[in-house]
This record gives sequence, structure tokens and C-alpha cells, in this order.
Amino acid sequence: MAIEVKIQRKLNTFELNIDFKSDSKRIGILGASGCGKSMTLKSIAGIEPPESGLIKIEGKTVYDSENKVNLKPQKRNIGYLFQNYALFPTMTVEKNIAAGLKGKKQENAKRVREMIEKFQLTGLEKRFPAELSGGQQQRVALARIMLINQM
Repeated sequence: MAIEVKIQRKLNTFELNIDFKSDSKRIGILGASGCGKSMTLKSIAGIEPPESGLIKIEGKTVYDSENKVNLKPQKRNIGYLFQNYALFPTMTVEKNIAAGLKGKKQENAKRVREMIEKFQLTGLEKRFPAELSGGQQQRVALARIMLINQM
């Protein structure tokens, strides 16, 4: 089981009550505006804790209200793409993709180059986020997530 989520959270008059399991390593959640998609994903990533429930990722419990388990986001190994893509405005495409990488400079440069090619960002390496279209910004953010999750 790649992910198991059964959580509850009340926000003013809105009550989030989610229960699903998936064998996929990548998930997306579709629904109407205000139905709790972002809150669900933030809870899975550890950004917003639910009030109660259970979250397991790859068989590892990352949140369990009953047993008082709530791993920090850094320990969950989750890639989360924010709606605004969370790109660093003063960093180029290649530096945004490389953000957070550790290790040898040459190896990191090679891996960044592979992601630039994979996400069709060739020719945009030295541009800043403000110089990119929304779709290009999204691909930069996805490339960074995918590169960090390969580590």
C-alpha cells in the first residue's frame, strides 16, 4: 500500500472527512472549489495537521492521532506542489531545480540537466521565474520535486 489516509478536521462550518487508499506513488485529488483538496494534501505532507485520524505512506505511519504520531514534513518524503509553485524569484530555472540538493557539484549539475531536458525547459536555464509562463513555472517546480524525490 503506497498511501492510506483516514483523517478528520473541522474548519468553522466545514468538516473534512477523508478516507482512501492507493497503491500509486503519485496521487492527484480533483473536486469543487472549497471541498478540502488542498487541506487534504497539506495534511498528508505534514504542513497542516488534521484533528484526528491516520496517515500511512509506504507502510510507515506518519500521522496517528490515537498514538500521538506526527512526523515533521521533512521526514515524510512527500513532494508537494503549491498552487503558486513556491519558486525562488531571485534564482534561475537551473538554480530553482537544484535547490535543496546535496552532494557533488558535477553530479548535481548532471541531474539538473536531465530534469531540464525531461521537463522541456532547455533554453530557459538562465531565466528567472518572472520571465516564464505559468506552465513553465509549473514544470520547474515539478522538476525540482521529482529530482529531490529521486534522492
